[in-house]
Amino acid sequence: MDLNKGDTTYVTDKSIHSQATSKNSGLDYFEPNDRAAEKRLLRKLDLRVVPIIAFLYTLAFLDRINIGNARIQGLEKDLHMKGQDFNIALMIFFIPYILFEVPSNLIVRKIAPSTWLSTIMVLWGIVTICQGVTASFGGLIACRFFLGLCEAGFFPGKIKPTSSSLLVRAG
Repeated sequence: MDLNKGDTTYVTDKSIHSQATSKNSGLDYFEPNDRAAEKRLLRKLDLRVVPIIAFLYTLAFLDRINIGNARIQGLEKDLHMKGQDFNIALMIFFIPYILFEVPSNLIVRKIAPSTWLSTIMVLWGIVTICQGVTASFGGLIACRFFLGLCEAGFFPGKIKPTSSSLLVRAG
């Protein structure tokens, strides 16, 4: 049975006689059995969430540097690019990336991080495939813009699950 009094929650049970506050939550308020369960849970999170996040971060890194490799392989010749066209294609990525990172933070608060990351990863993959098959400079610019839009939500989406487990550790 829980009795709420202000910021303090009193938990009454035959086996647990502890007081936990809503402001302080961490390992200090857990009994020994609860600490072991907490450590097992954090270990499970480390083994399941961190490798996936690391893999996605590696994909993001590869995606950012891949246009340089495409340039070496003849991107400018294939898309009939001249002068500063390649620099424009690089720059256009960062406009939505910068503008939509804050709205992505707000969306992550409303939507579960798993749903948000899954959605932007699927969209990101579609845009990347479109970028690979585009036949014009305008198509490349459009793909780079939407790629920046998708990647803007990746950083806030990956921080939410990892920061939750770090807060429990810091307790």
